[in-house]
Amino acid sequence: MTKPKHIHPLGVLQQIAQALKDYWYLMVILLTARLGHLGFAISLVLLILVFCGWPILRWATLTYQITPTAIIIHSGILVRHHEHIPYSRIQTVQRKQWFYLRPFQLEELLIETASHEGHAPEARLAAVPTTAAHLIARYRQTKPTATTGSAAVIPDQTTVATDTVQAYYRINPQDLVKFGLTSMIFVPFLLVLLGLYNKLPKSMTTALVTDATHLALVLLVSAIVAFIVIAWLGAFIWTLQRYYHFELTRQADQLETARGFFQRNTVSAPLNRIQAVRFKQNLLRQWLHLQTVQVLIASKAAGDENDNDLVIMPVIQADQAMATLHPFITWLPTTLPSLTALTVPRRRYQIRNALLIAAIPLGLLSYWLPTWAWISLPILLLAALQGNFSATNTAGGLITSDLLAVQAGHWWTRDCYFIPVTKIQSLHLRQSIWMKRTRLAHLTINVRHGNHNQEIQLRYLKLSAVEHLYKWYLQSTLQS
Repeated sequence: MTKPKHIHPLGVLQQIAQALKDYWYLMVILLTARLGHLGFAISLVLLILVFCGWPILRWATLTYQITPTAIIIHSGILVRHHEHIPYSRIQTVQRKQWFYLRPFQLEELLIETASHEGHAPEARLAAVPTTAAHLIARYRQTKPTATTGSAAVIPDQTTVATDTVQAYYRINPQDLVKFGLTSMIFVPFLLVLLGLYNKLPKSMTTALVTDATHLALVLLVSAIVAFIVIAWLGAFIWTLQRYYHFELTRQADQLETARGFFQRNTVSAPLNRIQAVRFKQNLLRQWLHLQTVQVLIASKAAGDENDNDLVIMPVIQADQAMATLHPFITWLPTTLPSLTALTVPRRRYQIRNALLIAAIPLGLLSYWLPTWAWISLPILLLAALQGNFSATNTAGGLITSDLLAVQAGHWWTRDCYFIPVTKIQSLHLRQSIWMKRTRLAHLTINVRHGNHNQEIQLRYLKLSAVEHLYKWYLQSTLQS
C-alpha cells in the first residue's frame, strides 16, 4: 500500500463521536444558557459545525500510507501536518473494532511511539481495513536486508516473517466469572449511583428520607445492601463484556492481546519494549489465591480495569501463573521465587505512619464537629490494619544476576514486580537521620511507565540488604 488513501467514510462517525466526547460541555452550555430565539439558532448552527462540519473536514483532509519502511500520515485543515513514523519507533499498535464496523471489516488503529506526549496517540486512523494492521505487523517483523546508497532494500513478501504462533492463551468462562466477581471496579459504579442520587429533585430525596425514618432498621440495612448489589452487578456485567473472549498470543517478538464484546480491542507490543511484569492482587484475590498479570510498557494504549497497563492474564491461579507466563516472556522464572532478601523487620513504623496520616484530619473533624468524633475509632483501626498490610507485603530479592523482583502493599492491594536490570531507570537509597540508629533505609526503584515514571517504593528495609542491592545495580550498569 504505497498510494495515499482516505479512511473509510464510516470514520466520520468516529470523528463525530470524538468531537462529542471532547466538546460535550458546549452542548450543556447551550441547553442551560438563557438565549433568545436568534441567539439559540446561531448557537445551534455553531454546534452543528463543531460536531459535524469539523469532523467531516478532518476526514476529507486526512490520508495515510503504509510503506515498507514507515507509516506516513497527512492531515490538517488550516495547517497541514506530515507525519512519518518508522516501524522501529513504534511502541504499541492498538486496534479497536466496534460491532458496527465488523460487517465492513474495518477497525480503528491507534499507533504510539515512545516520544509522544499526553494521552493522545501518535497516530489515530478512525476506520481502516483490518488488513492494514496485518500489513503493519508484517513490516514490523521485517528488517531491511541490505542498503543501496541511502535507500533500504526491502525483502519481498516471501521473506517477510511468518505469523507462527509460539504461545497462545484464552481465558475460559469460569476464570472470566472469577475475574468479574473479584473486581473492585464496583466502587466507582457505587460512586456513580450516589452521584445520580444527588441529581434527583430535592423534593423527591426529602420524601425518600422521610419515608425511610419510619422503616425498621432491618429494612434500611436491606436498602443499603441492595444499593451495593446493584453497583456490583453493573460492574460485573461491564467487566464480563470488556474481557469477553480474552486472548493472549505470542508471535515472533510480539505480544498481542484481544478482548471485548461490543468493542474488540487488540493491542500488540514488542517484547523488548516491556519495562516490567506486575502481578497484582487485591485483598479478595489474595484470599482466593488469584492474580492479575500486567506488563508495564512505554505507552498509554493498554488500558485495564484501573490504569493503563497492558493486562496479559486477567485472572489466574497464583501457583500456575509463572509456568503459564514463561512461554510468553521467557526471562520470567518458571516458579514463584522466594522474596525474603528484602523484608520489613519492624512493622510498627509503618503502622505508626498510617495512624499519623489518619489522625490529623480526624482530629480536625473531632474539633469542628464533636458529634462526629465517634467515626475516628473505626477509621483509626482501618489505618492501623493498612499499615500492617503494607509492612507484611513488602518483600524482594534478586532472582538472577540481571533480574530483580520486588513486592509492595498499598491500599489493600499487593503488587509484585519483575524488572530486568536494563529496564531500571534509576535506583535510590534514602535514610533519614533517625533511621541511622535503627539501621533501616527506604528503597525507590524507577521504571518507565506510559508517558511517565513508575516509582516503586519499599520502606523500612534493612540497610545491609538495600546496600547490597545498590552495589548490584552499580555493577550491572558499569558492565552494560
